Amino acid sequence: MERYRARIGLVHAVVNVSNKIWAFIDEIFEVTILYNMTQQLTLRLTHTETHVELILTLGYAKCDRIERIELWDSLYAMTSDMTVPWLVGGDFNVIWDEEEKFGGLPVSLIEVDDFRHYINTCNLTDLGFKGSIFTWWNGRSEEDCIFKRLDRCFGNHELQQTFPGLELKKLKKALSTWSRATYGDIFQKIASLEEVVLVHERNFEVNPTQMNRQRLQQVQAEMIKYLALEEEF
Repeated sequence: MERYRARIGLVHAVVNVSNKIWAFIDEIFEVTILYNMTQQLTLRLTHTETHVELILTLGYAKCDRIERIELWDSLYAMTSDMTVPWLVGGDFNVIWDEEEKFGGLPVSLIEVDDFRHYINTCNLTDLGFKGSIFTWWNGRSEEDCIFKRLDRCFGNHELQQTFPGLELKKLKKALSTWSRATYGDIFQKIASLEEVVLVHERNFEVNPTQMNRQRLQQVQAEMIKYLALEEEF
């Protein structure tokens, strides 16, 4: 974890008890751990100059519906005295509605209802997304192919008032700056390949044939090669 923290160039690094949730925070924030649980990590971030406070909850939910209730209950317990901006994000291992799944077994409406009930009860609003609606793929093609949207970010009313028009791009921007300064032309090649991979991913989502899967795997392999060069630098 320390190796990744140093490469990203951020001062604070926090990991939860299950070692599945990692948080890297800039030095401009003071960090206090509020909850460190199997399915969530909640931090209080205080800006050292403006003294604006933000509560950040990062989640990695269990696959089992019953086990996820522990996560939902922990979020609900935090809601009663939440009066500051609250950002909740992560992999919740459940979709919001049927449009967020392609392929596989029928959607479990009980799981969807659980998710919606707890998020609405916590007075959280989906902050939206850009790009493909799907964030997870099972790696298979044609009739065995499954896509889902499992990752998302929510915010409370105070968050949207304090940070109007919030877009979650800061980490991507920081990583891009670090890569450009360090790797030069390799970064440019990777950036180009990222766009090519996105195109092939979209093609495969629309038409998950064996041929489209092979094309996607080819460009992914090319990108892995350049990422390995970046790693060796």
